[in-house]
Amino acid sequence: MGEEFLKGFSAHNAILVLTAFSAGIFAHFLYQQWNSSVPQFQEVNQTSQVQIASGELQSFRVGFAPLTISTEEPGELPVLQAIDVEKIRGLAGKQARIRGRIFRVSHSAKSNTYFLNFGPSRAALTAVIFASAVDLFEKNNQPPRGFDGREVELHGQVKDHPQYGLEVILESPLQIKILK
Repeated sequence: MGEEFLKGFSAHNAILVLTAFSAGIFAHFLYQQWNSSVPQFQEVNQTSQVQIASGELQSFRVGFAPLTISTEEPGELPVLQAIDVEKIRGLAGKQARIRGRIFRVSHSAKSNTYFLNFGPSRAALTAVIFASAVDLFEKNNQPPRGFDGREVELHGQVKDHPQYGLEVILESPLQIKILK
């Protein structure tokens, strides 16, 4: 068996493997060199320099600020009823608290996505639990199918999807609670 392996192995192949291996080691070395020199931005304002076309360095101040995260607590939002579709539609792109009874829980086996429908038609609000969040719900003893027929209150950003209608994406079990 060893002889058969050596017959198919040529010096040309050995050089190609060695070259690819060396290129990988070199790329890794460069990555470590560049990555270790990346500054950690701990100061709010710093000075940066850029070399312009004439060859001289131009300095300017650069400011870094954290992303703004909504400080509005779900409890501070007014509660809307899930059947008030037009009021909910008016909040598209904004956070909302919505209360209502889940009419039906649908499941897409292909994408492992759950749809919590608040009414029988497509015009009704739908809360969506994507596959990436299903495990969180199940670990929190809130399997998505357990919401079927239950009175719930949820909070999240309202989306008016052109194809699917009004949606609220549930990324965490903390966004929904069972009332009855």
